[in-house]
Amino acid sequence: MNELRIADLEKKDITTWDFARIKGELESALAIYDNAVYTDATIKSAKDDKATLAKAKKLVEDRRKEFKETCLAPYAAVEPQIKELVAMIEEKRVQIDEVVKDYTERQKQAKERLVRACYDKNAKGLGIYANVLYGRILDPRWLNKTTKREKYQEEMLAAINKAEQDIKKIQDMESPFVDVLIDVYAATLSVDEVKSKHEELMQAMRKAGLEQVKQVLNVEKKEDEKRVAAKDENSTTVRFFTDKSTLGQILNFAKFIGADYEICGE
Repeated sequence: MNELRIADLEKKDITTWDFARIKGELESALAIYDNAVYTDATIKSAKDDKATLAKAKKLVEDRRKEFKETCLAPYAAVEPQIKELVAMIEEKRVQIDEVVKDYTERQKQAKERLVRACYDKNAKGLGIYANVLYGRILDPRWLNKTTKREKYQEEMLAAINKAEQDIKKIQDMESPFVDVLIDVYAATLSVDEVKSKHEELMQAMRKAGLEQVKQVLNVEKKEDEKRVAAKDENSTTVRFFTDKSTLGQILNFAKFIGADYEICGE
């Protein structure tokens, strides 16, 4: 490495550097290292070369940093004052933004009350599932101020109609897990997901040795006056007509799927 040329760079103002010339000279000076071979015997030479290159790098980097500080000095002088002005503006902007957000939220809430009233009026066909399906059927765009009643009502009616048809399909499956499947549908609005869950439960039932349940299971949905205070209005009463051995398997499967049960008599 030509150390005299490196020293020259240290003495000159960086704005006067001829970068094209310096790059050419640097390439020539560095070329001597391309074919350098270092062995254990010449390790001192390797260390010296490493030190020479580190010195050259530090020189260029130091001059760069010095020049950067010089260039940024005028900006550094005014930056605190600029930030102070911005903070003053931002403080008032945030205050006004809170007012705007509050107004927007109240407008949305008012719009949702109208949307919900429209939904409740048209979703009677969903029966006990209307409430749980509302959150899935609701399209956030309906709450926008620019969305007209005719628009969201049209889309809502289409969504409700589809949900009614889907629930009918699920009920027509005559699955012993219909309530679980309805819950899956309420979470996904997907009949495909429901079918997948049904098959998963049926496979689990078969693995548990409960294939015969399909022949002895009689599911009745009705309110039980003695238990209504303790049970959710959407609960299902299930009666099993079978022998004790099979009943034990059924109860084991109920535990497997996390279902609550109560034995009322022999």
